[in-house]
Amino acid sequence: MFLFVWILLLSYTIFLAPGHGFGDDPTARALVSGDFSNVDPLVTAVFSMLGLYPVIFLMLLIPKDRCRWPAWPFALFSFGLGAFSILPYLAFRKDVTRREARGPGWLRSVLLHPITIVFALFIAVTLYLTAITGGSVTAYGEAFMSSHLVSTMTVDLLVVVWITFWLAKYEWHLRFSWLAFIPAVGVLVLLLQRKKLSVEESNEDR
Repeated sequence: MFLFVWILLLSYTIFLAPGHGFGDDPTARALVSGDFSNVDPLVTAVFSMLGLYPVIFLMLLIPKDRCRWPAWPFALFSFGLGAFSILPYLAFRKDVTRREARGPGWLRSVLLHPITIVFALFIAVTLYLTAITGGSVTAYGEAFMSSHLVSTMTVDLLVVVWITFWLAKYEWHLRFSWLAFIPAVGVLVLLLQRKKLSVEESNEDR
């Protein structure tokens, strides 16, 4: 399944995504250089949201990193590649081979500490406010059609949202995992309340 989605995402990016390449794309150059003054706030918010999701992937993958392939390189590469990095990991990571998650315990504690999650939530809510107060759906649509980066990152965001839903439901076994379809905010709320929402823990208490 993950391999199939990865191939579809690559095919879309290479053959179907509309818009100009980086050299002829002022929007892409502005986003990459951090010059957001001439970019629609909704475009900026989506671009920045993709910068937040790698942190979420670290939160979701590192504490469960017991498979043959380590998760951390793919999570780190997702800072630049997004779903293009996470999908092959999920497709080829092999079976669980370790009794405990690899890596230092303090790192898992920091990643899942309420302060860390709340800070990420604050950033996500700020991005929502930026998009709502200053963004334009019409301007975003124009950027989607004229910028190869914007069209690609839009589909990438949809895929990473789906990945976080899958991880919340099938890796973390959280009830209300559908909340992960609310970009960034939903999955962070689930992680913050994970002890209350764990299906496994609720079954053990019965």
